[in-house]
Amino acid sequence: MAPTHSHNRLPDDVLSVLNDLRTRIRRYVLIEGASLVVVMICGLFWVSYLTDWAYFRMSRLELPGWLRSAFLILMLCSLVGGALTWIVARLMRRIRSRALALVLEKRFPELDDRLITAVELADSGEEDDSPLASAMQRRTITDAALVTRNLDLENVFDRRPLKRALVGAIMLLVSIAGLGIADASSVQRWYSAFVLGRDNYWDPFRRSALSVGVVAQPGDRFQKLTTDEEYRHPRGADLVVRVDVPEDKVVPEQVTLHYHTTGETGSSQGRVTMTQVGNRSFRHVLSRAMDDHQLWVVGGDFTNRRPYRVDVVDPPRIDGISLECDYPAYTGMNAFADQLVPVQGTQVSLPVGTRFVLKAGTNKALLGVRIRSPQFDLSIAAPSISEDQSTAELPPSASSQLVVKSEESDESMTYPLRESDVQQLFASGGSGFELPLVVATDAAERLANWNASTNIELPVPPDVPLQFELHDTDDIWSAEPTRLTINGIVDLPPVVETRLKGIGRSITRLARIPVEGTISDDYGVRTARFGYRVDEAEAYEYADLSQAPSGQKSFPLGGAELLATEPFNVRPLELSLGQKLILSVFAEDADDISGPHESHGELYTFRVVSNEELLAILYDKELNLRLRFEQIITEVTEARDDLAAHLEVSREAQGLRGVEQPTDDQRALLDQANTSLAVCADRRLQSMRKNHTETRSIEESFAEIREEMVNNRVDTSTALERIDDGILTPLHQINEFDYPEVDQNIALFRLVHEGGEDSAAEIQTAIRNIDTMLDRMQGILTEMQRRETFNEIVKLYQALLEKEQELHNRTKKSHIDSLFGE
Repeated sequence: MAPTHSHNRLPDDVLSVLNDLRTRIRRYVLIEGASLVVVMICGLFWVSYLTDWAYFRMSRLELPGWLRSAFLILMLCSLVGGALTWIVARLMRRIRSRALALVLEKRFPELDDRLITAVELADSGEEDDSPLASAMQRRTITDAALVTRNLDLENVFDRRPLKRALVGAIMLLVSIAGLGIADASSVQRWYSAFVLGRDNYWDPFRRSALSVGVVAQPGDRFQKLTTDEEYRHPRGADLVVRVDVPEDKVVPEQVTLHYHTTGETGSSQGRVTMTQVGNRSFRHVLSRAMDDHQLWVVGGDFTNRRPYRVDVVDPPRIDGISLECDYPAYTGMNAFADQLVPVQGTQVSLPVGTRFVLKAGTNKALLGVRIRSPQFDLSIAAPSISEDQSTAELPPSASSQLVVKSEESDESMTYPLRESDVQQLFASGGSGFELPLVVATDAAERLANWNASTNIELPVPPDVPLQFELHDTDDIWSAEPTRLTINGIVDLPPVVETRLKGIGRSITRLARIPVEGTISDDYGVRTARFGYRVDEAEAYEYADLSQAPSGQKSFPLGGAELLATEPFNVRPLELSLGQKLILSVFAEDADDISGPHESHGELYTFRVVSNEELLAILYDKELNLRLRFEQIITEVTEARDDLAAHLEVSREAQGLRGVEQPTDDQRALLDQANTSLAVCADRRLQSMRKNHTETRSIEESFAEIREEMVNNRVDTSTALERIDDGILTPLHQINEFDYPEVDQNIALFRLVHEGGEDSAAEIQTAIRNIDTMLDRMQGILTEMQRRETFNEIVKLYQALLEKEQELHNRTKKSHIDSLFGE
């Protein structure tokens, strides 16, 4: 290392100036850095304070904890970072004499580089070998020392940044101090929020407080909501939110409900202004809640930090009901009917006297069930209800009891149920219940004398609705009661449906009265018989049927054969002419509970006439039928003539169709012919079908006349043969073969014509078949006219008999008058 020469050493005056400048710089840095740190920390204080204040004014909530923690960390980091950056790092930096000399040279031009030269020579420690150079160096150092004695080092510094930092720091500190003096609670609130990290630091400063709850059903029960627990609400029911204001708090001008829903139907959010109810309550209804809700309530300077959670769950419901039945013995249903009857809908029908166990399955575990009817109110509580669930919370189902209502007054009787019986009513797991019942017409009397110690079976009257209300483990009641009506099938009297077959209301003394029909009963016919009375007799006399019922539900009179009848013989009664006979069929069922029940069919009244009078009555019927038949022949003849007239129209139309270039007149004639043919086909098709129906009715009427003759025993083989061969057989031929063939011919005529082809052949075929049918009709009419001659002779004979009877009566009366005259 080169030796240091004393004459190159800086003078003390120069060293003093440089050290003084170095000290001033460090003091400047320290003061400015501390001021900047204070400004930054105070600024962050005001930012956090105002952010918290503004956030609360907008949301009525404290700042989130993570944000406050972030502010605190930011302030600490800023404090440490600012101190290290603006103070420690700058103070730790080495300040060289050369750098100080350059600063002075720049600030004071009068130094004329002498100071920097002196500093550099002192730092180098070398001296020039020539005396001149050494002298010059010493001279430079001496001059530099002389000049530096008079330097004002304050001019080196720009005090404006320092002043700004100091003023800013002082102002911020004064503002914070003033805030602490004017509103110490706000500084304490900031300290609680950002330093202590409390969540509810705004609570002591709120003017409003709200108690939020839900009005639950049934009974408008108020259940307070908390942010720590979910409230479970029945799906589909109205969510009624109620807000109460404590007495020591200010009632806000309005309360706003914010909600957010999420669920299977999507998500939505909104807000509504709640309606004030009373002085310190607000209310709003969220209709038909289907999805989970999150609720925030804002009123005055209050809102909840965390949302109130509403978990929407399915309300308790009955998924299915089945009845395990024990039917009355007389019905015989236990042997063949399903004893486990599923209930479809809201009604089920059972015979009166049926004992059954109602088994209901539910979608959730139950706390209790309430069954109501006009006669009783049954409440049963599941054994799983804990003792801490008070009756105030579960009023209808907290205890198991039966309340029997009086029909005559408002009084009622309460019967507690035994725990052992209640346990048998609930299914394992509580997701269902069972209830033994019996359908009884005297249910009111049985309920009045009900004894729970012997039997828990409840009698229910027929056709009375039952209402089931369920209470589940979520403390939710059924939105609507499940309704079930047990329709009691009262065993009605047998239904007797009868008709007379081949007999009129006028009969001979030897008549046989055929009755056809069916006797039906819900559970079987025990007995059936004829009942009759003569003239004005009040009591019926009875006659057994040829075939008696044996418990069938449907018993056909006369047996199961087709068209079978049950005959009633009049001959054993030995009736006289002119007497009146009233006849019916009586039946009785096997009901041994509220029966037996007896009923009868239609009452038939008959008048006893002579054979001649009956034949005259039948002749009048034949005469009317003949007149109807003549009208049918006339209409069929008109149809035949109409078809014959349109045969030429069809030929003309076919000729017009063959013209290659028809004129307008020819087209008009063709259109007119086509229209006439179409109308003819439709008209004749309808008229033939009408005549067919009427002809079939005439055939049936003649068949009834024949049967009436046979049943009244006024028939002869000759008369029956003439009716069968001369009328019924040809009429049957016409109805079964001729009419269908003509109908087919006319229908084919219409089809061919609609196809635009020549229909003359089809018309000709229809005319031939109608001619054949007319020939048969004329033969039938001839036979009817022949029978007219015979019938007129019978009628004349009947008239002679009537005149003879009248003459006899007059002679007898005259004889009596002459005797009394004497």
